[in-house]
Amino acid sequence: MEILRDEQVVEILSCVHKTLIPYYQYYANAKGLMNFDGFSKFCHDFGIFPDILTKSKIMKFFTTLSGFYTSTSG
Repeated sequence: MEILRDEQVVEILSCVHKTLIPYYQYYANAKGLMNFDGFSKFCHDFGIFPDILTKSKIMKFFTTLSGFYTSTSG
């Protein structure tokens, strides 16, 4: 993943990672994974969708973020 080669991005992610875990767990499914429905609900609850981003944009973000998981789990 190209974005993970940026040291500033990695530093920001390492700072916020632990604080985001409870939110992830709340919106994840019973298997502990977040599907698009959970991500969409998160975005709606926090005023990201539809106030800031369209559904197609949050789908792109979800696809990118799920790609991180796919590329690092294995």
